[in-house]
Amino acid sequence: MEYIGESTWIGEVGRFLVILAFASALFSMITMLFSKNNASTIRAGKWGFGVHAVSIFAVVGLLFFMLLGHYFEYDYVWKHSSLDLEKRFVFSAFWEGQEGSFLLWMFWHSVLGLILLFTAKQWTAPVIGFLSLIQLVLTSMILGVYIGELKIGISPFVLIRELPENAMLPWTRLPDYLQQIEAFSDGTGLNPLLQNYWMTIHPPTLFLGFASVAVPFLFVMAGLLRKDHKSWINMALPWTFFSISILGTGILMGGAWAYEALSFGGFWAWDPVENASLVPWLILVGAGHLMLIERNRGGAAHSMYIFVILAFFFILYSTFLTRSGVLGDSSVHSFVDLGLNGQLLILLFTFVAIPLFFYIRAYKTIPTSDGNEEFWSREFWMFVGSLLLFIAGFQIIFSTSIPVIDKLIGPEGFVPILSKHMAPPVDVIAHYNAWQVPFAIAIGFLMAVGQFLSYRKSRLKWTWVPLARSLALALLISLAFLLPYELYKNPLYVLLMLSGWYVVIANIDYWISIAKGKFAFSGSSIAHVGFGLLIVGSLVSNGAKKYISKSPIFLSENFPASENLLVELNDTVKMADFAVTFSGVEQIAHRRYYFMDYLRLNADGGYDFDFRLEPHLQINDQMGLVAEPSTKHYLHKDIFTHLTYAADMDKRGDDEGYGEEMEFLMAKGDTFIVNRHFLILDSINAEPVYNDDLSLQRLTIEAVFRLMSTTGEVYDVRPTYSIENDDPVHQEVIVEEANVKIRFEEINLEQNKLLIKTKQKVDNDDEFVVLKAIIFPWINILWAGCILMAVGGFISVYQRVKRNAALKS
Repeated sequence: MEYIGESTWIGEVGRFLVILAFASALFSMITMLFSKNNASTIRAGKWGFGVHAVSIFAVVGLLFFMLLGHYFEYDYVWKHSSLDLEKRFVFSAFWEGQEGSFLLWMFWHSVLGLILLFTAKQWTAPVIGFLSLIQLVLTSMILGVYIGELKIGISPFVLIRELPENAMLPWTRLPDYLQQIEAFSDGTGLNPLLQNYWMTIHPPTLFLGFASVAVPFLFVMAGLLRKDHKSWINMALPWTFFSISILGTGILMGGAWAYEALSFGGFWAWDPVENASLVPWLILVGAGHLMLIERNRGGAAHSMYIFVILAFFFILYSTFLTRSGVLGDSSVHSFVDLGLNGQLLILLFTFVAIPLFFYIRAYKTIPTSDGNEEFWSREFWMFVGSLLLFIAGFQIIFSTSIPVIDKLIGPEGFVPILSKHMAPPVDVIAHYNAWQVPFAIAIGFLMAVGQFLSYRKSRLKWTWVPLARSLALALLISLAFLLPYELYKNPLYVLLMLSGWYVVIANIDYWISIAKGKFAFSGSSIAHVGFGLLIVGSLVSNGAKKYISKSPIFLSENFPASENLLVELNDTVKMADFAVTFSGVEQIAHRRYYFMDYLRLNADGGYDFDFRLEPHLQINDQMGLVAEPSTKHYLHKDIFTHLTYAADMDKRGDDEGYGEEMEFLMAKGDTFIVNRHFLILDSINAEPVYNDDLSLQRLTIEAVFRLMSTTGEVYDVRPTYSIENDDPVHQEVIVEEANVKIRFEEINLEQNKLLIKTKQKVDNDDEFVVLKAIIFPWINILWAGCILMAVGGFISVYQRVKRNAALKS
C-alpha cells in the first residue's frame, strides 16, 4: 500500500546513515586496536572514524530537518514538537527524547574524536580505537533493528504507523491516515519546562561535559594497554581540566535553569538526575589532582587510574539511572523506559569488564608509592582532598541509587536479600545537606591551605603567616554575614561560611603574595575562589531566604499562610516592606502573564510604583498548566515571585466559555445533578446507515436526556455519538438557559453504560491569584562563584596546553 503524504525517503536515508555509523565505528575500533602500530592500518582506522563522524553529523542534520519541516508522520517529531513551537526551541525538541540525547552525546564524541585524530600523536591508535568502541555501543542505542525477537535500539526514524502498539489498529490500513486523522496534523508539543532559553544551551553543554570525560578515560585505557603509566599524563591533563570545567559549567547551567524556570524556589534540589551528573564531576576533580601528583611526585598511579575509570563509569551509570525508568517516581528529569534496559546494562558491564581486564593485566607494572610522603606536603593533602571528594560522591550515589538497590536486593528484587523495602529519604534536601555540608567544610579548608604547601616538604614557618592572615580576614567577613542573618545559630553554618571565605581570601593572598599576580598561576586560584564564593552564596541565599508572601488568614492546607498570599484583581495588599497590586492579565500565544506591581511606601504614607513582575503560566493541552517565576534582580538580593494558584485558569473555559468538566457513566433511567439541574437518561436510539453491499457505513447513537431545573423547566437534550470508518464523531449539545454543555463521549462496553461529559458556563468575574514571593539575599555571590569556577578552569586548560607546547619545543 502506498501511503499519501508520507516522506519515507527521510527514514530510509536516516536508517542507512545510522547503520553506516555503526559499521564504520566497528571498522575503526578493530583496525585501531589491532593495528600493532602499522601505519597503513592506522590510516584506514582514521578514515573509518572519519566516515563514522560524518555519518553522525548527517543523522543530526536530518533529524533537525524533520523537526523544522514538521514531518509528523515520524513518531519522534510528533512526540516532541508542534506547529506552534518557536524556532528557537527546536534545539530543545531535538534532545528532549532519548534518541536525540544519544545523538547529541555521539555528536560531541565525534567532534572530540576528530580533534584527537590530529592531536593524540603516538596515542592515536589506542585512543581512537577505544573511542570507536564507545561510539559502537552508543550507536547501537539508535539502530532500531530486530534480530529475530531481539530489538536493538530505538530509531528516531520510525513512522507512527510502524510502532508496535499501532501495528494492528484499523487506521494504519488507511492510505490517507495523515489527512483523515486530525491528531496527526500537529504534534503533541514540547514539554513546557523545556521551552526556556537555558534548555537550548544547558543540555549541549552538559553533554559536551559527559562526552569529554571519555577523553582522560581513553588515555588511561591507552596507558594500561601499552603499560606506559607516565608519558600520556601531560597530554591528558588539559583534556581532564577541560572536562572538569565544561561539565561543571553544564551542571551549574542546570541550576540556573531550575532557578529561572521552575517554581520550587531554588537552584539545587538534590534531584536524582542532578546528583547523577554531579558525582562523576566530583570524582573527575579528584582524578585531575591525582594526575598532577603522579606527574610531579609519583606514587599516585593506582589511585589515578581508579578515579578516572570511576568518573567515566559514573557517566554511564547516570545514563542508566535517567534512561532506564528506575527513577520515574523520584525525579522530574528522567526519561520514560523505552525498553533499552538490557542494552544499558550491557553498556555498563562492558565498561566495567574491559577497564578491569586491562587494569589487572597491567597491575604489576603500575608504579606504587614509596611511602615517604611528608605530612605537610602538597601531594599528601591533595590526595586527602581527592579521597574526600570520592567519599562525598559515594554518599550521593548510594542515596540516589536506593531505588536500584531495592530492585536488586529488596523483598521483590532480583536477589531478595532484604526483608523490607528501601525507600529514598523523605526530606531529600535535609538528608543530603546533613552529609555534604561537613564534606564541603573539610574540602574548603584543604583548598585554602593546599595552595601554600610544596611538593615533598613545606617550610611551615613560611606557610603559617599567610594562612593565619587569611583566616583572620575570613573570620571578620564571615561575621558580617553570620550576624545579620542569624546564621550563627547553626554551628555547621558557621564553619561552612568560614571555610568558604577562607578559600576566597587564602587563594587571593596566594596569587598576590606568592604567585606575584602572574597569569600563568592564576587558573587554579581563580577556580578555587569561585568554589569558595559558590559555597558562601549557596549558604546565605538558602539559609537566610525569607518568604515575604504571608497571609493574615488561613488559605488552605495546600497553600500555607506562612508562604502564600491571596491577591484579587485590581486589589493592593501589604507584603513585608512592599505593597503588591494584581493589576492585570495578558495572554501571548500559550503564555498567560499576570502583572504584579510592587509598590514602596513613600514619605507621605502612600505607595509609589517600584517595579513590575510578570509570573506566568504556560498553557499546554497535553501537559496542563506550568507555572514559571519572575524575578527582580538587585546586586545584594533577588525577589523571586511565582503563582501557586490562578482562579481564572483553574476555572478556565473552552472557546465557548464552558469549563469545569465532569464525567458520568449512565444507564437508562440514571439521574445526575449538573449545575443545579437534574440530568435524566430516558432512552437510547441507534440509526445505522448501510452501503450498497449491506456493509455498515455509519452508526449514529443518540442519547435522549431530560434536563430539569429545580423550578420545573424541562429541556430536551439529544447529543449523538457516531462511528464512521472506525473514527468517532461527537455532536455536543449546549443548553444556554441552563449554562450547560453535554457530550456523549463513548460507550463503556464492560459496564454497558454511556460515558457522558458535561461542562458548565464559567464565570471569571472574580479573578484572584495566590502568589509566593521569596527574597534570596546575596545570591549573586553564588552566580559570581559559578562564573569564576568556569573561567579559572578554562585558564588552567590554556596554561596546560601552553606548557605542553613549550615542552615539545
